[in-house]
Amino acid sequence: MVRAPHERSVQHELAEKPYAVRQLGRASFVWSLNKIRIASLILIGAAMPAAAGFAVSDTFGKWLCVAWLAGVALLMHGLSRRASDDSVVLSVDQRGMLDRRLMARRIEWQEIEAICLVDTSGSHTVDIRLRCPRTTLERTRWLVRIGAHCQIGYGVPAVTFSMLLLDGDVSELLEAVAEYRPDLLHYVNRSALQSVDP
Repeated sequence: MVRAPHERSVQHELAEKPYAVRQLGRASFVWSLNKIRIASLILIGAAMPAAAGFAVSDTFGKWLCVAWLAGVALLMHGLSRRASDDSVVLSVDQRGMLDRRLMARRIEWQEIEAICLVDTSGSHTVDIRLRCPRTTLERTRWLVRIGAHCQIGYGVPAVTFSMLLLDGDVSELLEAVAEYRPDLLHYVNRSALQSVDP
């Protein structure tokens, strides 16, 4: 009993350090260079019609093409920043889930009401219902806080974790959650994970 507080403090310090989170393997996710390359190629393809339209359009059409190209350039800049960032973006550990794209602190397990059903064959997102969405999201950006109002007013899950550009998929994220809190998973996903366990 005397050693428990010391062990907890050491675990807390290790979980906060990026290199320690990386050691968790599939419980941590970074930006995927391959997925970012594919997204970049799609953006280049999306810029082609605007570039071609600029040559043949009138003044209004040219301004529209310039706005389109500016939007593509902003998205490319965002992809470039992500490609050069090798820090952990999303992590799951014994204390909860942390998505640095949404908020600076982790969502503790006790704050999560449920993790919604996920189609692991085609989905790239995991939706999360919070017990007290206003309290959990109160210190986040206003775009993230909108999720609290959506859950309270319309029953839409307050938080969505996207795996679209991360190195991993929703199945790996659900497996990481199942290691710590399988009870939060939808029973269909929980049964599917139990059936593939050796």
